[in-house]
Amino acid sequence: MTLQPSTPWRIAAALFWIVSITCLFKAVGDGATAEKWLYNPHLTDTAEISIQHLQASADRWAVVGWILQLVTAAVLSAGINSKRVVRRIFVALGVLIAADGIGLLLMAVIVR
Repeated sequence: MTLQPSTPWRIAAALFWIVSITCLFKAVGDGATAEKWLYNPHLTDTAEISIQHLQASADRWAVVGWILQLVTAAVLSAGINSKRVVRRIFVALGVLIAADGIGLLLMAVIVR
């Protein structure tokens, strides 16, 4: 029974996590930019279409980021054979994802 994940699994999980955080911050940035533009009273039709595309882009970045968070959990648990340890990792990643969400929410409020 292997209790520690092997090094390649750890490296892969770390890379997925870093990319997921980057995607989530990109989503918050695009969303904040799109929202800031909405307060302009002199928007043209072209600007409104651009804002809609930016909002759609932010949604896609968010989906990719959250999927990568789940991939991180799966990759990290793949190198471990103990079910108890896997449960602990998923709980720890759940807490980590919640902390990421709180950090992103604070960033969105501060940027706004």
